[in-house]
Amino acid sequence: MKKKIGILLLNSIVVSAFSQEEQKSSLQIEGQLAITTNAKDVFVNVGGPSLKFNLSKVAFAFNFLPSLRFHEIAGKIQVFPILGSGIQVYGLKDKRLVLSFPWYYLAATNSWTFTCGLGYVFSKSKH
Repeated sequence: MKKKIGILLLNSIVVSAFSQEEQKSSLQIEGQLAITTNAKDVFVNVGGPSLKFNLSKVAFAFNFLPSLRFHEIAGKIQVFPILGSGIQVYGLKDKRLVLSFPWYYLAATNSWTFTCGLGYVFSKSKH
């Protein structure tokens, strides 16, 4: 058993040593905050797991976005946790500005809603 673990560790070290060039795609979690809307509600999204594809000046990602939904009911703002998923486009010099396009399922109305908005990446993974 120890021999198998040692071989796996050695293999991962060798593979990582030869893969020092910039990755074109990765699976990662970044520290980000985005605010999106569907013209009725406001959604505050934090970065969840993503499958990200890096190009030279922009990056595209398919994300799962844990969010808070701010919804007005009878003149009062109520907050609901909700999970969204969708496409994000990263731009600018360090790819820190995010255009976010998540979809959310609203169980109360049995419907899907599309939102769009802006965000910012505060911390990036080391990949």
